[in-house]
Amino acid sequence: MYELIFLGYEFVAEFVPFLLVLLFLRRKYSGEPSGALRYLLPVLLALYIIAVFHVTGAGTVYDALRTPFYGISRRINFIPFSRTIDPMGYFLNVVMLVPFGFLIPAMWPAFRKWHRTAAVSTLFSLLIEVSQLLCLRGTDVDDLIMNTLGGLCGYCIFRIWYRIVGQRMQLTPFFPAEFPAYLLALFLGRFFLFHPMGLIRLIYGV
Repeated sequence: MYELIFLGYEFVAEFVPFLLVLLFLRRKYSGEPSGALRYLLPVLLALYIIAVFHVTGAGTVYDALRTPFYGISRRINFIPFSRTIDPMGYFLNVVMLVPFGFLIPAMWPAFRKWHRTAAVSTLFSLLIEVSQLLCLRGTDVDDLIMNTLGGLCGYCIFRIWYRIVGQRMQLTPFFPAEFPAYLLALFLGRFFLFHPMGLIRLIYGV
């Protein structure tokens, strides 16, 4: 029961700011793109990013307030493949960014170049890795590399799909400003509104 409450709280903290931004931008760019895809694709992207933040344990401002920052350099590995190779961990890091690499070029034509999708995948991964330092977790360049590779795999799947189906669907592109707006709304919602220890104190009265 309590686990569902925490999951619901985490979801609401991120989804509500995103939803407000979505409704504002859909009003601002009324009619583009048309139909159900105006809402379906951004919501699908948001649900995916929320899941990624949950799985990776992206840090919050409340983590930062109770985390000592001395010794932070010892939790960062800048040298690729210098530690024990973890095939399953590498595989999961690749798989995690495959949907990202597919959805981003599908929604925004500006990312329909492989190097742009690779760059934004790297930046998204870096955002998560840096935020993890706030909750005493390590940051490893191997994760960054594997995540970027996953984004490129998703991009390759998109290119195949687009050649077979996408061109006939005549996808109406979303506006470029929407992507950073959605991502920031989701991340900042988690960063400032998700306070699990506060909820624990509220539930247990401690």
